[in-house]
Amino acid sequence: MKEAIIKEIVEKVFQKAEKECSKDSKHALSNLIAESISPSAKTIERLYDKYLDKKEGIGEQNEHTINELCKYLNYESYAAYVKQNFSDKKSADVITVGRRKNWKIAAVVSLIVVVGLILGLSEKNKETLCMTWKADHYEKVACSVSFKEKVVPLDEVRLQNFKKVDVNLTTDFFDETTGQPLIWYYKSGNSVEYYTAPGLHPVNGKTLKAITEYMANKTVPVHTFDESSFTQ
Repeated sequence: MKEAIIKEIVEKVFQKAEKECSKDSKHALSNLIAESISPSAKTIERLYDKYLDKKEGIGEQNEHTINELCKYLNYESYAAYVKQNFSDKKSADVITVGRRKNWKIAAVVSLIVVVGLILGLSEKNKETLCMTWKADHYEKVACSVSFKEKVVPLDEVRLQNFKKVDVNLTTDFFDETTGQPLIWYYKSGNSVEYYTAPGLHPVNGKTLKAITEYMANKTVPVHTFDESSFTQ
């Protein structure tokens, strides 16, 4: 994620909050924003300090936090924000440059378009890929796979980073620098499942929750009361 884009997102988030909040203090605005998205007011205040007050020494925010800020601005995700805002800007820049440059630049642009069309036609003959959930990870499959398997559009980032994992005392539940969660969970009855990224449960589609200190301690207690845990 580019820092310049994240800064723009943070500025727009607080501009929107100022229109909705009766107070304009950092604390009041952060609390208002936190009521609509999952990151805490403290996390949002750190974003204010870093990008609006330009304080140094504040670590980077994780992908989940930035995605939540984009949702506050009515975008599905950071990727959707970039696609909608910067693809349009890029197109406008290309048009402006085309007006300023001579016919040679126009010829180069035309050549690129022709090559793109040729490559696009060749890709039509290739089978479109999707992905499906296999026990604890996603795997690439053909989109035409049997209806018995649930397939979703291929997402290379999710394919590489979204895994179901077991946790123990060696598990890093939180980022040492930012304190942000590194594990997300789904609880059903007495059963708890753990995942390495936020999003929806790969089977039932329910939203995963970020791990908390309470859940981490409850899941992996430092001490147990089993007889085998005491020194003989």
